[in-house]
Parts: sequence; structure tokens; C-alpha cells
Amino acid sequence: MNPTEHRTTNRVLDILELLASSETGYSLTEVSKIIGAPKSSIFPMIHTLESRHYISLNPNTLKYTIGVSTFAIGSTYVNNQNLLSHISEEMSKLVEICNETCSLGILDGPNVLYIAKKDSPQSLRLVTYVGKQVSANCTALGKCLLCKMQFEEILELFPDKMPSCTKYSITDINIFYNQLKQVEAEGFAYENEEFSEQIQCIAVPIMKNGKPIVAVSVSIPSFRNDNKKIEIIKRELLNIKLKAELLLRNSDMSLKP
Repeated sequence: MNPTEHRTTNRVLDILELLASSETGYSLTEVSKIIGAPKSSIFPMIHTLESRHYISLNPNTLKYTIGVSTFAIGSTYVNNQNLLSHISEEMSKLVEICNETCSLGILDGPNVLYIAKKDSPQSLRLVTYVGKQVSANCTALGKCLLCKMQFEEILELFPDKMPSCTKYSITDINIFYNQLKQVEAEGFAYENEEFSEQIQCIAVPIMKNGKPIVAVSVSIPSFRNDNKKIEIIKRELLNIKLKAELLLRNSDMSLKP
């Protein structure tokens, strides 16, 4: 075991992984022998896992198998991947239509975490990558993800001065909050060189139960931007939003960091 790992946590994971590998299950004695841990030390773990329905005991065979709670967690992961796959496909279609970069982000504290990106075929485009984090106040994605928050919640996220990425970044919390109210009212967020100079951005929030869980954006170099392109992009972003929210309403899908 890695010296930085927690022994009890490791044993719980060993138990779950062992039971997940068997259709018929294992008895307490068998689990103890296979993972190399005394029955006295793993029994409280097994008892807790059973009471929380992560494992199940067959009263006839006295063998443990994977329970419904473990299945539910696994299903959430699959649902997350299905939703992400669906949105990624729609993002690819959008890029084909507008030839601009499309990004998908979620909120991670005061930052936007990029979880998907479809690049523009153009040589001049927004330079970012999946896994990158940017202060939410500097992006249209962030404005979407924060648009339902109250002023006090924004203050908690940014207790000190708001960070800036360019000289155009909004660092006044009152101005920023007013923009969030505009996003809430209009349904679109705009960014004007606030994350990257010479790059403008439009984004929409994808909502579940009245709260944004993810946002989709299109980034456009200023010299390629015009009213016609903006209207096309807004139409396609709205299409992605409506389809994704329909999936969310009709399933248990979610999308979490």
C-alpha cells in the first residue's frame, strides 16, 4: 500500500472491487482471506456497506454481492458520460456550421473548468484545453454558471479582488453582478476580450431544476465577428441547450466535476 493512502479506505475499496468481480459473491470468511484482512477488522466495514445498500447479503448462502447503491453510483457515471457525449456531438455540429471554437465548462469553486472543447478549423482561434481552469468572472461560461447566484454568494466566491485575465476583465463585483442578472433575463452571456484579447464569446447555461449545471460557449476572433454570425451562433447554442435540458428532464442524468 502507498504510504500516503488510508488503510481503512483501501480495505473498503478492496471489498467493493472484490464483490464487483463475482456474480455469486463471497462470504465474510472468503472476503477476509482474499483481501488479507482479519474478519474482526473488516466486519464493521461490511456491516456499514450492507446497511447503506452498497453490498447485499444473501440470507441463504450468507454471501455478499454488490448492492443497489453501488449500482446507482455507477449509473450516475454512465449517465454523465452519455450526456457529455451527446453535448460533444452537438458541439461538433455547431463548429461545422460556424467554423469557430466551441467549449463546455462546469463550475469548480470560483473557476470554470473546461471539460470538452471542439476546435475551429481556422488558424486563429481561442487557445485553451480540457482541464484548464479560468476565473469565472473572466468568461461567458462563468457568467452562465453563476447567473442564478445571489450577490452574497458571489461575495463568498470572490472575497477579495476579482482576478483579471486581460485589461478588459470585469473586476468590479457590482458591475459583474449586474451582468449576471442580464444573463438570467436574456439567457445568453457575452464576453468581450475579458479572457483573451481579440477574442469575443457567447454562451448559454444548461439548466436542471432551475440551476445551471454546465454551460456551452462559442469563441470568435473579433475581426471575424458580425451580427449575422452572432445570430447563427445564438440559434445553434439555443438548440444545444434545449436538447440537453430535455435529456436532463427525462432522465437522472447530471454533470458534476
